[in-house]
Amino acid sequence: MNIVDIKIINNDILLSRLKALRLCKGLLLYTHTYRCNIIKTDICIVFDEVFVMGLILDIYEIMHQLSIWRPIFHSEADFQFSLAWMIKEQYPNCDIRLEFVPEFNPNLHLDILVILDGKWIPIELKYTTRKCIKSINDEVYVLKEQGAKDQGCYNYLKDIMRIEEFRDKSNNFIEGYTIKITSEISYLKPPTKVNCIYVEFSIEEGSIKTGCMNWSSNTGKGSMRGMEAPIVLTGIYPINWKEYSKVDDTNSGTFMYLVNRISK
Repeated sequence: MNIVDIKIINNDILLSRLKALRLCKGLLLYTHTYRCNIIKTDICIVFDEVFVMGLILDIYEIMHQLSIWRPIFHSEADFQFSLAWMIKEQYPNCDIRLEFVPEFNPNLHLDILVILDGKWIPIELKYTTRKCIKSINDEVYVLKEQGAKDQGCYNYLKDIMRIEEFRDKSNNFIEGYTIKITSEISYLKPPTKVNCIYVEFSIEEGSIKTGCMNWSSNTGKGSMRGMEAPIVLTGIYPINWKEYSKVDDTNSGTFMYLVNRISK
């Protein structure tokens, strides 16, 4: 695998030097053989690495197409099935598995496993909503209130940790993704309470999650029941929310999504 370091490239130089590359939505550049993470600023594009990669998911384009087809879901299972369907449409040569259980951990049920050319891309999903009733194209969606934000943050980071485990124990792994869709906009904001029990798990916009994260010392046993273990992440994961869909102008009508990539 060849690594090429490119510090800062002016947009004109970018076009002349990388004619074969296609700039896609979000933070990623893709072609059939190259991928690079980028940071976009007002006057330049910063590349942190360029490396050869045979097959890879354009996850932001997939989410864009999914939002057009399905701007809202009945449940997390509905989201899971619809995303799997969209991936298969975009990548017809791939194989898809739902609720895949790897042999090294019978307690690990992956929401989606994408198999590309014998290589594995695990995807974990979260879908949390506010209590509301929406109607889209004459289809009624009765959504539940899922307001346990502390547990929602913990469980999203636990998904990243689970895919890191999958990466470390599977020779077939090439990359993985965690995706969360929510209509609870408070996820994007930092905790407001003094002595917030989940401050280390908060996934507010602009934060970076890495290392060992724990509940606050004043957390009650009921709040963290079944979630007592710390979250330990070896990678570095920026939290950058994007709008998924806007179905109406109410306080429950905007859906945001968060994607994190787990690399090999």
